[in-house]
Amino acid sequence: MEQALYQAAIMTFEELGFVFPFDAKDAPDDNWSSISTVSVSFHGEFDGEIFLTIEDTALAAIAENMLGDDLAADPALVQDVLGELANVICGNALPAIAGNTHIFKLNAPTFRSEPEKIKTASAIARLGMDEGRSDVSLFIH
Repeated sequence: MEQALYQAAIMTFEELGFVFPFDAKDAPDDNWSSISTVSVSFHGEFDGEIFLTIEDTALAAIAENMLGDDLAADPALVQDVLGELANVICGNALPAIAGNTHIFKLNAPTFRSEPEKIKTASAIARLGMDEGRSDVSLFIH
C-alpha cells in the first residue's frame, strides 16, 4: 500500500504540478511551516480516506505551474489545485492497491484546518521537494 501511495503521489506532483518530489520518510513531524490539508473519502472494495497535507510554499509553486502566475494569486483557485491533487492521487492509488477491476466512488475534497494524525494511517507517503514537503496518508476504515 505504501509503495502504491508513493508512486501515485510522485506521479501526480510530477505530471500535474511540474515539481520533482523525493522520499522523505525520515523527515521529522514537527518541522512544518504553514500548511494546507485536504481529504478525499472513497467507497468501494474497501472504504477510507486519503489526506494530503502540503506546505503552502510547495502548494503555491504547484499552483503557479498549473495555473500560471496571474491565476495562482487567487486563493480559491489555489484551493481547487489542492483538491485536484488529492483527487488524482486517490484515483491513481486505489487501483494500484485494490486492482483495476474494482470500482471506487470518490467524494468531493474536504478542506481541513489541521492534518490528520498519521499514527493511525494504513500507509503514509512522506515527500520532500525543493519547494517544501508533503504527506499523503491513507486511512482504511
